[in-house]
Amino acid sequence: MTFAHPTYLLLLLLPVFLFWWTVRNTGTPIRLPFDREAHPKRNWLGLLLRMIETLPSLVLALAIIMLARPQILRVPERDRIATHITICMDVSGSMGAGMGELNRYESAAASIENFTYSREGDAIGLTLFGSWPLRWVPLTKDLQALRNALVFANPRNQPSGMGGTMIGSALKYCADNMQREAARLSGDDDQTLTPNSWREKRAKDQLFRRVSSGGDSLSSQKSDRLLVLVSDGMSGDLNGQEQIDEISGQLNDAAITMYHIHIGSDTIPDAVSSIAEETGGRAFLATNADGLQLIFDHIDQMQPARFVSTASVPVDYFAPFATIALAILLFYLFSLLKWRHTPW
Repeated sequence: MTFAHPTYLLLLLLPVFLFWWTVRNTGTPIRLPFDREAHPKRNWLGLLLRMIETLPSLVLALAIIMLARPQILRVPERDRIATHITICMDVSGSMGAGMGELNRYESAAASIENFTYSREGDAIGLTLFGSWPLRWVPLTKDLQALRNALVFANPRNQPSGMGGTMIGSALKYCADNMQREAARLSGDDDQTLTPNSWREKRAKDQLFRRVSSGGDSLSSQKSDRLLVLVSDGMSGDLNGQEQIDEISGQLNDAAITMYHIHIGSDTIPDAVSSIAEETGGRAFLATNADGLQLIFDHIDQMQPARFVSTASVPVDYFAPFATIALAILLFYLFSLLKWRHTPW
């Protein structure tokens, strides 16, 4: 333990002197008519009264110690680095097909709900897509809101126009939104920018980061953005290597790691698998509800929560001294009701 103002401890000479004076001072005796009568000896009472009279000096000593600001080093704590996760969920008609006791969407929703319980502290959003993408739940750390929203996103509740499977446009939409929402959560987003102006500003920022880092890609850094694509079909808008390179490049520029979970018994689409691998992620095939849950558990292990240690800092340590001083003061006040010297 250290003190922020150690020179104030010199004032402890005052309570020491007060304590000594209280113990040594016997006072001026007052003779009364009944002094000549016989009285029982109560030596313990005199000792108790003397001890009680010294309590104010102890309170003064504790007050001086607190005035000197006692401090201790706080044990280093670890702050969690929030991972920004977007679940990109296919809500086309085929996701309503049976998969055991539940349909494909309901099985995926149950696995996502279990996944969120293991990611408390992260920011998770939900994007739905079919023929077009729809941001259903923005990035939020209130994961219960996302769990409540899953039931309303069932393919049975979607309009007929959502029957397609446009994975390419959904991935582009998610990459763009994840960057904007990450800026919003961190407080760096400029609300006055139009969407086009914001995209130009983002492109300049990415170019500056590339030049300042010697041309290294952002994907080489440890990503704190995770995109999980859940779908059961072939994409209707990924028709060439050029589109694959464009989308994977956009995800890499945004430092997003993508994982794909393909639901069904057919093979994983090569285009989506290639995009996932280009971003440092993987593609998985889930044929049943148990497989879905195992895949989400595996993704959780592959992208564990990250923590950063904070430096030890001195903090004020008033609590024990204030507690002891308050207890002594209360005992002294109650003692004045009975145990005190009187002149008669």
